[in-house]
Amino acid sequence: MFQALAAADVLTWVSILVKASAYAATLLAAGSVLAGVSLRALEPAGRAALNRTAALSALIAALFTGLRLPLRAGFLMGGDLAGATDPMMLGVVADSPLGTSIVLRLVGLVLVLAVLAPGRIASATAVLGAVLVAMSFAFRGHALEEPRVLLGALVTLHILGLAFWVGAFAPLARAARRQSPAEAGDLSHEFGLKALWVVAALVVSGGLILLVLGAARPAALATPYGQAFAVKLTLFAGVLALAALNKLRLTPALRAGRAGAADRLRGSIRLEAALIALILLTTAALTTVTSPPAATTAETAPSPGPVPTSARALEPGMHT
Repeated sequence: MFQALAAADVLTWVSILVKASAYAATLLAAGSVLAGVSLRALEPAGRAALNRTAALSALIAALFTGLRLPLRAGFLMGGDLAGATDPMMLGVVADSPLGTSIVLRLVGLVLVLAVLAPGRIASATAVLGAVLVAMSFAFRGHALEEPRVLLGALVTLHILGLAFWVGAFAPLARAARRQSPAEAGDLSHEFGLKALWVVAALVVSGGLILLVLGAARPAALATPYGQAFAVKLTLFAGVLALAALNKLRLTPALRAGRAGAADRLRGSIRLEAALIALILLTTAALTTVTSPPAATTAETAPSPGPVPTSARALEPGMHT
């Protein structure tokens, strides 16, 4: 992957950055909704702030998600930005799995905006939007491999878990800054209890995805995809280590009212967020310049010749 990145053109780098930004804003929008309905210890002001975060993130996510359409069209034209406005190429992208994914994600993001309205129906609508947003990831990349239904369900579960985690950062940090140590500690404690189930879902779904794709084999580490995935796993291990620190040491210290506990918790949350941002950036690069081992046939069959750029752009696992 690193060699491919070193040789990447400007359009590829722009695509990676736009994709990473879309990932981050999308997860924050969906995750803010999920955190809002899951964390009962949230006080009213914190919940209102979280709802505003969800809505603003949804708008930003829609912008970056929409930008992926012309960027892909430009890629199909061999990296020529003129393709970004070419009606035929835009139509090709719109009719591809990426187009389906974008439409579903935009619909979900619009529904997320209902979080600003009062009432249970509005809340349920926003939750439905968050689920549709997560499902949109199952229409691209390695989720299109067989067994498609299983992989789609696993990817959706994985995204929902990660979104909840990301969405909880802002209210936890806000509580540690503005609320009493006892109140902030109670919220952090509740998140820690729910995070145990989220971690289990992330590990199980991620592990099964690797097994199905064949990327869990030791030989996969010799591939660019496997090496990049190892970087992701290392970063995620750091996230889990910080989460364990928060649950076992910082949260109890905060609930006990120890001096400096709130500042240490906020610092840990910021570091967790930074690691997840790196994971998203790695994922964007990974899905742009590499494919899972199971989707790569070059190791098992002789190449019939050069692959056209337009064909490569539509391969599963490429430019997710």
